[in-house]
Amino acid sequence: MRRRTVLAAVGVFALGSGCSWVLADDAVRVRVMRAPEDRVEDADAHCGLGESFVVDHPVLERVLTSAKTAPAGEWVTTGTNRKTGELIVSDLREHCDGGGDVYHYDGDTFVVSVERNGESMFPDRSSPSSEAIRAALPHSSP
Repeated sequence: MRRRTVLAAVGVFALGSGCSWVLADDAVRVRVMRAPEDRVEDADAHCGLGESFVVDHPVLERVLTSAKTAPAGEWVTTGTNRKTGELIVSDLREHCDGGGDVYHYDGDTFVVSVERNGESMFPDRSSPSSEAIRAALPHSSP
């Protein structure tokens, strides 16, 4: 019983201290996966990410580090707020002359996606995400 009380108190404290942004409409997902070989070969743009760039973006650093041990093609995801997501996208675009399809970091190759409400925050990306392709079409009334 005491354990539930403590967990409830922690939850209330987290919501009151500003952690509720994770549940808000402005929540952003930063997704990284080790790039499959065919994706690397077919990529139109490659971009190298140095240690100093990644350290300046702790959210990106966290998912890149986790993705290094994940199987190729498996997404590693973390949530952040809209401002942080916009900063990551902006800095990646600036650092990589418009963005990259494949990013090289610490001896490995990655795909990076930053999404808000299920849509890419990279403005030049015109192809829909795989989730959008699989999404069912809404029913229309006659």
